[in-house]
Formats: sequence, structure tokens, C-alpha cells
Amino acid sequence: MQYSFLPFFFITYFFSIINLPFSLRADDTVEYANCSQPITCGSVKSNISYPFWGANRAEYCGKSGYEVTCQADAPMITMRNITFRILDMSSTTTPTVKVARQDYWGTICPPTYVPTNLIFSLFNYSSGLLNVSFWYGCNTNVTAVAGNSHFCNSSVTATYLTQTQTRASNASVDPVTTGACQYKVMVPVFESASEALDNNATDIQTAIDGGFELDVLDDDTGLCEICVASGGVCGQDSTSAQFICFCQDSSSTATCSENSSTIPTSSGTGEYGSCSQSISCGDVKSNIFTLFGKRTALSTVANLGSRLHA
Repeated sequence: MQYSFLPFFFITYFFSIINLPFSLRADDTVEYANCSQPITCGSVKSNISYPFWGANRAEYCGKSGYEVTCQADAPMITMRNITFRILDMSSTTTPTVKVARQDYWGTICPPTYVPTNLIFSLFNYSSGLLNVSFWYGCNTNVTAVAGNSHFCNSSVTATYLTQTQTRASNASVDPVTTGACQYKVMVPVFESASEALDNNATDIQTAIDGGFELDVLDDDTGLCEICVASGGVCGQDSTSAQFICFCQDSSSTATCSENSSTIPTSSGTGEYGSCSQSISCGDVKSNIFTLFGKRTALSTVANLGSRLHA
């Protein structure tokens, strides 16, 4: 009887690589890894996360309406035809974001005069804000808004008053209503910035660039807190738009605890969870990982061995 040395080769090769170091990570699922990262614009890494998505965060990492884009390495969100620069995000019981109007960033002479407006199903103004009112195209004899003027160009001058100054002025009627000014735009600032303007302790551009705070109106905030506390990251099912808790080796409708119901993910989390486990025989778990597409390594070796005596 002639024996082939090919089975011996496979057996020797298999056991020679059993002790090779493996760097498998249980958190290497696509969804978990992606949604664990905050928004990054160029080389600038922010602290902006769920419910926001965009840039390096896939759509399933956030919720509809909260898409972020990057402009000149700065995160932006657009609503009602106004682009807001996102300056900061706080992950409290009620998430908030600090934003500034991009068209007023570094200037109080915007190309167009658009009122500040929000999508109130997504955001609301936080407390502690006051408006600064800007008037454009005013007659030179308008005394109601005189005193705080900024020259934009040969035909346009920006005139502004804080909310406190507006109340103290002698303007019983808005100058735009009377035709004395062409445009009026109100931009929120922090109350502390408004008071600093009243006391000449800061300049108008610093106050405007300091932005203002918005409450993030997310119905899933409570679910997200529970998910994060259990070691997961928050996301949304791209098909049903339902909340998903992405865990390191699976996904859940609620938390990453063992009792939570897991659901399949688009990146094949199930396959990852299966293939990241070593071979187990009963209650004995080894350090053997399969070389073959399916977990049949031991049976394959056994079959090869049995053929030696066939």
C-alpha cells in the first residue's frame, strides 16, 4: 500500500500555526467601529456624535435631519437655507450643541439678509440667550438704531443693538416697518456676551463668533444613554429608522447586555462573532482558529488522519 505525504503536510502545517499570535478585536464590527468615532473634518476631530452623522460617520450612526458636512475642516449643519458652524457638543441628559451662523462668521456683513431660523422638530433654543438685532440699508437720519454702526461697503452699513439696547431705544416701531431700513436680522448670542457688549467689554464680532446653544430634540436620548452605559454606541436602522444599539460583537434594539435581543447588521456582524471564536469541544475552549472558510478544521484534520489507514 502506498501512502501520500500530502495529509501529513496539512496536519503539520495546521498545528504549526495554532500558536501564532492573533490580534482579533471583539469591537472590530464595521458599525461599532464607525459609530464609535466622532465627526472628523480633515485633521480636526470634534466631539460631535449621535444623533449626528456625516463626514466619516455613516448614516446609520445618526438620525435623519442631523447630517453634518465639512467645509474648510469645520463641521456644518444646514437648515432653512442657513448653514450653522458646529462649535461644540455636550452629551448631557439633554444633548446640546453650540453653533454660530456661518454667514456671520468673521463678519457682520453677510452676502444676504436671512432671519435666523431652525427646524423646531430637531432643535430648540437653549435658555440664557438674547438677540442682537442688525439693520441694513438704513437712512442716515434713523436715530432709533444710531450709535453701533459698522461700515460694510460704500453702499451698506450694518447697524446693531443688543436686546437690552433695543428695549431702551426710542424706537416704538421697527425701522424696517416704516421703511427707514431695508433689512433686519436677529442673531442669538449668549446672555453673557450680550451683557459684555452693553458694558463695552467685548466687540460685536467676538460676541457673534461665540455662537449660541441649541437643545437637540432627540426622542431616543434615554435609549442612547442606556446603550452607552452598557458599552454600546447609538445608531439607527437605515430601513426602519428605529433606534439601534451597536455592540462590540452584535447589535441590539436596546442595550448590549446578554439578555437583550440581538439583530443582524449590514456588515455581517454574525459572521464576525462566529469566526472570532476559537474552536470549543464541549465546555473546553481552545486557542485553535480555523484556516478554512467554515469551522471544520478539527474534523478536516481528523478526516485526513483517518485516510492514512484507509
